[in-house]
Amino acid sequence: MRTSALPSFRKLYGRIEEDLDVDDVIVVNLMNNYNTYSFGGIKKLGLSTSSWLGGKNDFLGHACFLVGSSSLILAIFFTLLHLKYRRPYGGASYLPWNMKTLSG
Repeated sequence: MRTSALPSFRKLYGRIEEDLDVDDVIVVNLMNNYNTYSFGGIKKLGLSTSSWLGGKNDFLGHACFLVGSSSLILAIFFTLLHLKYRRPYGGASYLPWNMKTLSG
């Protein structure tokens, strides 16, 4: 297990792949493989649900979806803009010393 950046963290242990009913009983066997009592640490078991956006906080999923969809819309807009107003390719006539000046 990697070292955590914050003192309080969660680690995903497993996943239940099937739907559960209200009356279902979940049995979990815990083993103390790492002693946390020597430095005053505690362990907790938490059961959580997750959606297609991620874990307990949906903000990150919504933000990624918003940024991705706005980037796609802008890419389509700029592609259509490029197809409608094409710029001519550069040539020697577009160099500043080859262009005719207004002063004569």
